[in-house]
Amino acid sequence: MGKISDENLGFILSVLAAAGFSSKAVLVKLCYQYGTDPMTVLALRMALAVPVVAGVLFFNLARRKWTLNLTLRQWLWVPPLAACGYYLSPLFDFFGLQYIDATLSRLILFLYPTLVVLANAALARRPPRPRIWLALAIGYSGLGLMMSPNLGGPQTDFWRGCAFAFGAALSFASYLVGVEKVFKAVNVLLFTSLVLIFSCLAVLFHFSLTRPLAPSLAAVPAPVVFYVAIMSLFSTVLPIYALSAGIARLGASRAALIGLFGPIMTFTLSFFLLGESLNLVQSVGMVLIILGVSRVKG
Repeated sequence: MGKISDENLGFILSVLAAAGFSSKAVLVKLCYQYGTDPMTVLALRMALAVPVVAGVLFFNLARRKWTLNLTLRQWLWVPPLAACGYYLSPLFDFFGLQYIDATLSRLILFLYPTLVVLANAALARRPPRPRIWLALAIGYSGLGLMMSPNLGGPQTDFWRGCAFAFGAALSFASYLVGVEKVFKAVNVLLFTSLVLIFSCLAVLFHFSLTRPLAPSLAAVPAPVVFYVAIMSLFSTVLPIYALSAGIARLGASRAALIGLFGPIMTFTLSFFLLGESLNLVQSVGMVLIILGVSRVKG
């Protein structure tokens, strides 16, 4: 059996990342059924994730597989990327899931590759090609169809949820654009570990400003701890490392486009576990979003 190519490995890792990320919204909604608030779920997620991430970091440093030989400029990139990628983005996402279904939230977040393409075009001072604009039109018209049942009234909570979800997509797109530049000059998994640790500390600090940290987390219901533990490992640590490695091999735009089955998996899980459903118009909207994103190739 021949050695797997870097491109094929990048594809596999990106698909695994999409599968892990797809279950996150459903797990969050399951936690909310026990009356747990978004900040508590996010803080517990990070509290369970940070020991795993720190263990990975120190293990590789001790074995001398990684070295902390970052330049000052690379160190300065860590806090802002941590803020965009794994602090603000999940914060917006978790708050948005209070108001909208898991499938809609996932589909709005799924639009982040379009934002990556637009940001890269703006940075290069080169307008996207006509086919990119067509793909964007298809994707965002699909989003309009997904929202169509709520277009007839004020629906304040609904639009608040959509705004939070789009904020999560925008934050994550900013992370991908920035991190692609850094990954060209630094060990991918080392840098990802540092970003994750900074993100975890930021979330826990934020949580501690609003309530006592340890007593609040200790009072979380057992089922919520179970769901968050699954989320921390299979929807946070593993897919984040997989996505980072995929970006290094394929680039941000291509890696972001591979998880096209992600929204379908989220819908399937939300249908069976949460009882969520889509009408015919919304189903067409979901297909258009996936089609539009699949056609955005930079």
